[in-house]
Formats: sequence, structure tokens, C-alpha cells
Amino acid sequence: MAHEERMQTECPPDAHKVIRPPENEVKATIVVKLNEAELEKYGIADLCSVIALMSAKPLVMCSDDLRAKIEEQKKIEEIEPCYLVLDDESTAHISYADGSVGPSQAYVDLEATPAEVANFFEHLGKKQFVIIDSLSMLILRSISTVYPWDKLLAGDFLRQYLSARGAITADDEALLVDIRYGRVDGFSIKETHKAAYQYLRLERKLFLQYPTEDDD
Repeated sequence: MAHEERMQTECPPDAHKVIRPPENEVKATIVVKLNEAELEKYGIADLCSVIALMSAKPLVMCSDDLRAKIEEQKKIEEIEPCYLVLDDESTAHISYADGSVGPSQAYVDLEATPAEVANFFEHLGKKQFVIIDSLSMLILRSISTVYPWDKLLAGDFLRQYLSARGAITADDEALLVDIRYGRVDGFSIKETHKAAYQYLRLERKLFLQYPTEDDD
């Protein structure tokens, strides 16, 4: 059984839509690049539990070996993942569990080019795959759900993310992953790892208040 205690959102996924129609269109599809080291350290059950935090139908990028392990575990975690496969250095396509594939389109890898995260909204406005790292997935996913309805608020959250991410060290990142997997209590780092705690606060705030659009 996975150690991760799943956080629950505080409002229905469509609650913010009742007020007014979206102002900005999101054309991109977000993809989470999975870290193989997390499989080795935490195991496939906990890894799938963490993937489920992103979405019940996550789009992920991973090795063939990890894909096979996810497919064996997905029913237990109640997720229906699909997988991004790169065609070349400019295009990629989605591969589904039943063997079918989607059309190829452009992609941008924000993990490989972290400076491009500052242009996140520009990338969301293009019909392409936007690849993000697993540590950022909950924050950037949540910001992407705010952006269509309130670009100014989303911009404020993005600036907070860039500041918080820029302040944490590699050791902080490892600690944050341990917290996500339930190995360390998040509150315990409030005084000892202040930069990591600020990042964690932002993640939890956005995750709890701005859930994904496809949780239904």
C-alpha cells in the first residue's frame, strides 16, 4: 500500500467556471516526465499514487520499463495513464494502453530548458505538448487551470513559483520529494528548511484550491 496520503481539493473542479467564461485559451497538453530514481527509491505502488495526484488520466513520459510497471499497477491506483513518445527532436505523439496512437505534434521540454518556464503562458497558448518535471507538476498544473479564467492571478502564482523554485537547493528538492511520498512530515521542516517549506506551502495552496480540469 502506498505511503502517500492523497490531498483532497477544497472546491469542485468546475467551481470557478460558474462565475464567468474563460478569457484565455489553453491549447497545450501538459506532460509529466517521470524520474526513474523515484521508482528505485519508493517503489511502483507509491510512484503510481503520486502520479494519481496529477490526474486520474495522467499523460506521462517515461521509459518502456517504467511504463510496463505502471500498467501492472494502474488498476490498483485507479488511474488510466497514457504515454508521450518522442518522434524526433521536434515532434511527439501519445501512445495509449490499447496500442492506439495519437497524431504527432510539436513539444517543448521545460525540464530540459528551465528558463522557458518563465514563458509558461506563451507555451500554453500553442497546440503542443509541454513537458514538465514531476517536482513542479502540481504547481504548474494548478497554474494552468487558473490561467484561462484570470491571467493576472495566474501570473502572480507563476512569479511565486519561479521565486520559490529558484530559492531551493538540490537537497531541498530531495526533501520535498520525500515529503510528497510521505517519508517526512512537511510541517517538520518549517524552521529547519525555510526555502523548501515556502515551496511546499505554495504547492499545497495551489493544489488544494485549483484542482485539475479532468478529475471527474
